[in-house]
Amino acid sequence: MTSRFNIIFLLLIIGCTYALFGLLLPGCAAKQERLRGVEYYYQEGMKALDRKRDLEAVEMFQRVVSNFPGSALVADAQFHLAEAYFRMEDFVNAIAEYQRLIDSHPNSNYIERAQFQIGESHFKQMRSPEHDQKETYDALTYFRYFIEDNPQSPFIEKAQNRIISCRSRLARKQYLAAQQYHDQGYLEAATIGYEDLVRSFPDTRWYHWGKAQLGKIAYNKGDLELAHANWQEVESDSEDEKLQNKVGKWLREIQPAEAE
Repeated sequence: MTSRFNIIFLLLIIGCTYALFGLLLPGCAAKQERLRGVEYYYQEGMKALDRKRDLEAVEMFQRVVSNFPGSALVADAQFHLAEAYFRMEDFVNAIAEYQRLIDSHPNSNYIERAQFQIGESHFKQMRSPEHDQKETYDALTYFRYFIEDNPQSPFIEKAQNRIISCRSRLARKQYLAAQQYHDQGYLEAATIGYEDLVRSFPDTRWYHWGKAQLGKIAYNKGDLELAHANWQEVESDSEDEKLQNKVGKWLREIQPAEAE
C-alpha cells in the first residue's frame, strides 16, 4: 500500500513539474526575445531582404513591429515589412502595411515612398481592359494624391507616366464597350460611347480611334462632311501609323463622292 502511494505521489510530482515547465516556456521565450533585442531582428530582416528571402524578412520585421513598439526602429521596420510583401506580390498586405506606416508614423522618412508604393500596388493589380477596372481607378486616384502631396518628389515623372497608363487603359475599356455596340448594329449607343471616349480621354491614343469610328458611323449614315472632318483630324494628328493608313484609304474613297 505504501509503495503504491509512493508511486502515485511520484507521478504527481512529475506531472506538476511538466506543467510548471510548460508555464515557464513562454516566459523564457519572451525573455530570450528581449535579450536578443530589436537590433537583432531588424538586422536579420534586412539581411533576409538582401538575400531575397522575403518571407523570412516578413517574420523578422513583424517581430520588431509587434514586440518592440517603443523602438526607434519600428517605423523603418514597418516600411520594410510592406516592401517585403510588395516583393512577394502580396499587394493587399503591402497596401495595408504601407498605410499603417503613414497612419502611425507620419514623420517617417519613408512616408513619400510609401505613398507612391500604395499607388504602385494598385497599379500592379490592374486587369486587362475587358475586365472590371476598379484597381485602375484606385491606382489613378493614389498617383494623383501622390503628385498633389509631393510636388518635388523624384518619383513625380514615374507617377505621371502611371497616370497616363491608367487613363489609356480606361480609354481602351471605353473604346471596347462602344465597339461592341457598333459591331451589333446599335449605332446610337455606339456613337454615345465613342463621343464619351473622345470627350473624356483626349490625351490618349484611343481618342483618334474613337474619332475614326465616329467618322465611319457618319459615313454609313450618309454624312460625308462629318465623316471627312473626323478622318481628316485622325490623319493629320494621330501618331498611330496603322490608323493613319486606314483613314487615309477611307478619305480617298469618299473624295470622288464629294466631287460629285
